[in-house]
Amino acid sequence: MWFQQHIRNGTLSPALDLALVPFAFAYGVGGRFRSYLYRLGFLKTRSLSCPVISVGNLTVGGTGKTPLVIALAQWLHNQGKRVGVVSRGYGRNDEKQILLVSDGKKILLDSQKAGDEPILIATRCPGIPVIVGTNRYAAGRQLLSQFLCDVLILDDGFQHLALKRDANLLLVDEESRFGNGYLLPRGPLREPSIGIERATALIVTRASSTKNSVIAQLCTSASLEMPIAISNFFLAGFVNLRTGELLSPEALSGKRCIAFCGIANPNSFSSMLEGAGVTIHEFLSFSDHWRYTSEDLQTIWNSTEGCSPKLVITTEKDAVKICHRLPASLEVVAARMELEWKEGQESLEEHLMYAVNQG
Repeated sequence: MWFQQHIRNGTLSPALDLALVPFAFAYGVGGRFRSYLYRLGFLKTRSLSCPVISVGNLTVGGTGKTPLVIALAQWLHNQGKRVGVVSRGYGRNDEKQILLVSDGKKILLDSQKAGDEPILIATRCPGIPVIVGTNRYAAGRQLLSQFLCDVLILDDGFQHLALKRDANLLLVDEESRFGNGYLLPRGPLREPSIGIERATALIVTRASSTKNSVIAQLCTSASLEMPIAISNFFLAGFVNLRTGELLSPEALSGKRCIAFCGIANPNSFSSMLEGAGVTIHEFLSFSDHWRYTSEDLQTIWNSTEGCSPKLVITTEKDAVKICHRLPASLEVVAARMELEWKEGQESLEEHLMYAVNQG
């Protein structure tokens, strides 16, 4: 967790930064070689029988891909489109398997077999089938063989060059941007920032305003014209994990709690709770995609001794991993985050509908 935060923020010590230079160089060479193999046709990009919308980023974790996938899936579903979601299912037990997470009516797996994000997507998107597989082409084919889909959403697919996409959405977090600008493991970049040229639309997340310097910098450096949307996330409420009841964002204002999460950007979670008027007695942060052991949960539950009432708040992404292991004596809720558009929603939606209808 410490290392994740430091490469995101660009605050590694000079000695460690220097030691990571050759590894970042090797990572970059490998990535460029792989891209050239696709360009020259030695590695094939294959197409599915329906349009594909990819959602991804240039950095590791924390840009808000999952809330965007949920928002897009719900919007397309409301437009009358039959939608499917294909995800890698990062952090699951066996990433080699292709597994159906949800048939749109029922969630068929738990987070250990499917990964936390696909379970959350399936939970928030009833009526939409979700499948996981490292080979997204094979996973997409399997999904299409079982369901009639007008469009597939590819979760975290910007670097997955093996699958052709009709819209390639690139997310950039306004707060962290590209970190220190270096490739993994020296920095947070999965590929050089020139990769923006593969995008068909740009979405700035966690934007504080519509007058955003990130946009000008990106468009100038890429010299490209594309739809640009500016977005933020807001607290839609708190879900009671025992009853499923959705409480208003103001329902916990003035209350004291224990908060915990295992996400890439834990500071955004704690800031959001404080903004809702919640007093955090203790904040426990774990690595992204953390699998909670019985000992971890016991530590969390024991931390409520200083709170009255005994209240625990986590994220929905973490909630899917612990919802069946709740102690009877505690109130445990999950913060529900949703996407809001500040600018560019209409042009983005036009871009997506064109891709779906012409793909």
